[in-house]
Amino acid sequence: MILITGANGLIGSYVVRRFLAEGEKVGIFVRKNSDLSLLSEVHDKVSFFYGDISDINALREALEKASKVVHCAAIVSFGGVDEETMFKINVDGTKNVVNACIEAGVSQLVYISSVAAIGRDPKLTTTDENALWTESPFNSAYAKSKYLAELEVWRGIEEGLCASMVNPSIVLGKGDWNRSSTVIFKNIFNGIAFYPTGSTNVVDVLDVAEAVYMLAKHNISGERYIISGHNIKYKDFFKSIAEGFEKKPPTIKMDKSLAIILYYISLPILYFFYKKRSINAETILISSSDFRYDNSKFMKRFGFSYRPLNETIERVCKELLQFNQLKK
Repeated sequence: MILITGANGLIGSYVVRRFLAEGEKVGIFVRKNSDLSLLSEVHDKVSFFYGDISDINALREALEKASKVVHCAAIVSFGGVDEETMFKINVDGTKNVVNACIEAGVSQLVYISSVAAIGRDPKLTTTDENALWTESPFNSAYAKSKYLAELEVWRGIEEGLCASMVNPSIVLGKGDWNRSSTVIFKNIFNGIAFYPTGSTNVVDVLDVAEAVYMLAKHNISGERYIISGHNIKYKDFFKSIAEGFEKKPPTIKMDKSLAIILYYISLPILYFFYKKRSINAETILISSSDFRYDNSKFMKRFGFSYRPLNETIERVCKELLQFNQLKK
C-alpha cells in the first residue's frame, strides 16, 4: 500500500489519483475534520487513516501496512501566516514522518518539498539542485521551514531510509482558491489591476504527480529534483489566466517601489480586519526579480517533458470555475 499524507490538498489529491490509475492500493492519512472535496470521486477507492502528523502514534498505526510513503502534508504560505504552526507542521511533522518510516521499515519515502527550500542567492539568476542554502532577504519563513524539513529527510537517508525529494515551483491545478498558489487565479478572476515586474516559475500539478510516481516506481534515493515546467513574466502569466477566465488582464505595472507603498498602506487594514497579511517583504522582492530554476536534472534522468503552459492554464481556469461554482 502507498500511504499519502496531506492527500486532501492540491498536490496530494493528484498524487492519489495518479497511483490509483496504476492500480495501486492507496491509503490516505488525513485529519478527521479535513475537507475531502478534492477527493470526492475516489472516496470509495482509498483506505482512510485518521490523525495528525504531529501525532507519532497515529503515524505508526497508519504505516503498519504501508510499503511506501508520499509525504505531501504541509502549510504552504506566500505571505503572512502563523510561523510557529507552520514550523510545527512542516519541520516537526516531517521529522515524525521520517522517524515513523524508519521504525516501520517502509521501502521508500518521497517527500514533497519546494523550490523555496533551495534558497535564493541574490547574486544568481539561475540555480539548480546543487545549490547550498544561503541566508538571503529572498528567503521567507516558509522557505526556511521547507529547508529544515529537507534536513530531516537527509538525516533519515543517513540512517538508512530510502528517500527522495521533489522541489516543485508554483503549482497550477484545481483546488480551493482561497489557499496556496490557487489564490493567484482567484485574484485575477476578481479583477486585480496590478502585475509585478518580475518573472515566476510554474508547473502543472499533473507533472508534479507524474514525477512523484516515477520516483516511487524507480526507488530513487538520496536525490532531490526541481520540478518546474516554465519560467514566465508575471505580466504574461496574469494575462493568460485572465484570458482563460474571459476577464480583463491587469494593466498597471507594479515595480518594487509601488509594491512597498501598497504593502505599508494595506498592512494595518488587513491586520485590523483579518489579523494577517496577504504579502510580506520577501514576496515583494521575489515578485520584482527575474529568477529561473534549472529543471534539466529530472528531464535528463527520466526523458521527461512538461505540458504546454497555455494548455495547463486553459484547463485549470475551466476546472476552477466548475469546482468553485463560479460564472465568468
